[in-house]
Amino acid sequence: MRVTEPPAPVWPVKVATAPVNFGIYSTANPFISASEYARIAVDCGYEGTDLGPHGYLDEVLAADDSDLPLAGGWHDLRFGQNDGFAADLAALEDTARLLHARNHYPDMSSFAPKPTLACPPSGPLDAAGWGLLVRQAYRAASRCREHGLEPVFHHHLDTSIETPDDIDRLLELTELELCLDTGHLLAAGGDPLAMLERWGDRVRHVHVKDALADGTFCRLGEGSLDVAAFLDALRELAYEGWIVVEQDVPDRGQDLGQIIADMRHNRAVLAGLGV
Repeated sequence: MRVTEPPAPVWPVKVATAPVNFGIYSTANPFISASEYARIAVDCGYEGTDLGPHGYLDEVLAADDSDLPLAGGWHDLRFGQNDGFAADLAALEDTARLLHARNHYPDMSSFAPKPTLACPPSGPLDAAGWGLLVRQAYRAASRCREHGLEPVFHHHLDTSIETPDDIDRLLELTELELCLDTGHLLAAGGDPLAMLERWGDRVRHVHVKDALADGTFCRLGEGSLDVAAFLDALRELAYEGWIVVEQDVPDRGQDLGQIIADMRHNRAVLAGLGV
């Protein structure tokens, strides 16, 4: 008698893209329109998008039949400046309100859009700086939760939260969840697999990005990231939620044909690994 193996369970993740893949970092003279961006993203097989610069996707978000749900929204906060932080906190509330209103998955918390908190370019923190960051981060997280959303913190090159040690200390001092960015971690001398081993239970959002030895971001499978091993580790942790594919490109001189080819390549790499 022939025995048929039951189908493998479907991994509850969705794959998103982001405007940074087109070099769009502000609403001033964007490389392509929001509607064209959304069309390309869907055509390349992506199931969602990061919000990108506030205001860029307004045209798409205004359409009730949009095929591109929001995965999250980046927001820099000047944690070390009381006046600057107050202004950034008010803007964060606007972002949280928008993400809540455009939540395509109100009954699936794993896929609710994640307010993605980060530092602007900044240097290492002293003890007082860490204390202020922790207090301000708590205030920022509370504002997001008032709108029914759980924020995540994104480590980033050339900021106060950059290295594996910075990430460890942030998570030790706060209850924040982590947006793990593989490219920024590699470029800062970290190991994504080791970070998952230490903090996998705090990873609630993922930016998958590959990086060359010199820190340049590249197509998946062409840099230092072991994409298959990283995805396997996420599966073992029973991670659920968005995987946002990023390959940051310069904000001038974009080659649309190459960008689309890279987006298709990156999506195909993940699809070939069952995502």
